[in-house]
Amino acid sequence: MRKLVLKSIGQVGLEEVEKPSIGEQDVLIKVKACGLCGTDLHIFRDPNAFGDPFAHPLGHEITGQVVEVGAKVSHVQVGDGVVIDNATNCGVCRNCKNGDPGGCTNIINLLLEDKVVLQEYVAVPARSVYKFEGLSYAEATLAEPLTVALEMLATAEVGLGQDVVVVGPGPIGLMAARVARHMGARSVYVLARSGKPGRLQLAEKLGAEVVLMDQVDLVEYFAEKNIQFDRALVTAPPSTINRVIPLMTFAGIITYIGFEFGGKEQVALDLNHFHVNKLQLRATHAIPNRFYPIALDLIKQGVIEPGDFISQTFLLEQVQQAFEAAVQGDAIKTLITLE
Repeated sequence: MRKLVLKSIGQVGLEEVEKPSIGEQDVLIKVKACGLCGTDLHIFRDPNAFGDPFAHPLGHEITGQVVEVGAKVSHVQVGDGVVIDNATNCGVCRNCKNGDPGGCTNIINLLLEDKVVLQEYVAVPARSVYKFEGLSYAEATLAEPLTVALEMLATAEVGLGQDVVVVGPGPIGLMAARVARHMGARSVYVLARSGKPGRLQLAEKLGAEVVLMDQVDLVEYFAEKNIQFDRALVTAPPSTINRVIPLMTFAGIITYIGFEFGGKEQVALDLNHFHVNKLQLRATHAIPNRFYPIALDLIKQGVIEPGDFISQTFLLEQVQQAFEAAVQGDAIKTLITLE
């Protein structure tokens, strides 16, 4: 079977590998579709990504059909359409047993085990798959990035009547903005840079007001509007955290997800300002993945409309074109399909 691999920086391709086998608590999935994540694009283009980009699998926003089940698997069966939870809490560590699965200290990370990667078949623990109905395989790929957005919203404790600012109009930022509106935020702003009009138009369609952070003084802009933000969701390089700190109200919460490399991940913060203003900065990423049932429901209900987010689709044989288009274009989400 064929597997997606990084051949060199900026160059991907397919190689032949053996079809995986399953154990008694596993399932074998025929991969149908996979979205390209920002992490995949970092690996594709950055020689410093995660220390060694060649050590990381490509493609984890996977949906597929169960074609074989282990002897002890009962909650899914052959023929089911499923999404894959890339990182699952163990359920037995101290934090899990104390009701905090998000703080699991023994996470089952299928990415690190190289079990989740874009290839024609994947074998994963049955507990790591979620069955879905009423969506196409392509549409269901949006569940994985949506769980990341939901994790950000939960970590930030976004609620009714709040003023929320989202930094970065990528898929996760746009999904977070849409769901924040759905949850009853009083206002939602998306901070972005010039140059990708499609993403900015979608942000407005989703109910957010767009502010170009490379064209205005943010402090002056929001001071004139008499707005301070209760919550900030930063889905951009670390340096942008300092752009939102002055915009926060007293006791505001900032959540952050994103990467930068080559020393750019080092950011200086004025902790006196943090202390005096009782601010909180909370790191967030969906490890372990949570909220898949909610994510799938939100897509089925049209809160997250697949047609808004899926911009372009390529076949597995077109992986190089897919990555190049995702990096260079104005697409929201790029998919690779295997059918």
